[in-house]
Amino acid sequence: MKFYQKLKKLRAQKGWSQEEFAEKLQVSRQAVSKWENGQGFPETEKLVKMSRLFKVSLDYLLKDEDQPFGEQGTTEEGYYASQEVVEAYLLNKKQGAKNIAAGVAILIASILLPMYFQETFSYVLFMMVVAVGVAILVWQGLSVKAYKELETQPLIFDDSFIQDFRQKSLANRKRYGILIVTGIVIIILSFGIPFLTNDTGHADRDPLLALMPLTWAFAVYLFIIAGSAIEGERLVTNNEEYVKEYEKYEKSSKHDWIHAVIWPLATVIFLAIGFIWNAWHPGWLVFLGAVVFTIAYTAWKSSKD
Repeated sequence: MKFYQKLKKLRAQKGWSQEEFAEKLQVSRQAVSKWENGQGFPETEKLVKMSRLFKVSLDYLLKDEDQPFGEQGTTEEGYYASQEVVEAYLLNKKQGAKNIAAGVAILIASILLPMYFQETFSYVLFMMVVAVGVAILVWQGLSVKAYKELETQPLIFDDSFIQDFRQKSLANRKRYGILIVTGIVIIILSFGIPFLTNDTGHADRDPLLALMPLTWAFAVYLFIIAGSAIEGERLVTNNEEYVKEYEKYEKSSKHDWIHAVIWPLATVIFLAIGFIWNAWHPGWLVFLGAVVFTIAYTAWKSSKD
């Protein structure tokens, strides 16, 4: 089947008139009429738009073969994701991960300010740094989520692109794995820092202890960057599995309000312990308790649903 025959067939299946189809493509009705009569051929930009509107691959549109309904490259249900769309999605996700990682790292690193500086200015500076971290996270959370359809629908790819992408993804996974292992090693080593501090009456303010929140911040930054990259590439390489997991996540997300409550509450308790009892060093254990409570609550609610 030739291109003009496929175009006429696909438009008819959608129930669009030539005028309606032309409006969606932002071309004239005469142009659509010429294409369907085999008297012309659309430019690449219009072909890409057609593949998205009809949810078919470019291979299907351009090749003369007419594969049976439902085989890859035809009109199977799903969202057609071209190489350009996938690359733009991954770049957008990478930038978002950097913003989140920076915000979280700033919040963690800010702990060292009240731990080692007791002047009023240090508390003011601490609150300012916390405000910056929170602002980054809120700004990222409120930003428009682009390419949402890629995360919620089954995707259709061109065969040549997806095969090449999977090979590159395997190589990238090793690099992301190194980042995660590096973060784990850094956190483990950080717990040895207290043993290196001076045995004095002010050991809780030893400058070496400042390395702990800094190393934690760096490790968490690595975790978020690597984790987001792995998730983004898995969306492409294992799309069917990813979509099923997303549907399960949507069903379980009704319990996510606990995160919006427990973490601000833990922060308030931590600040109260620090400012009132000047116990910044053991105060961070509040966050460990918040993690345990959140996991336990989520597991309990999920078992009851």
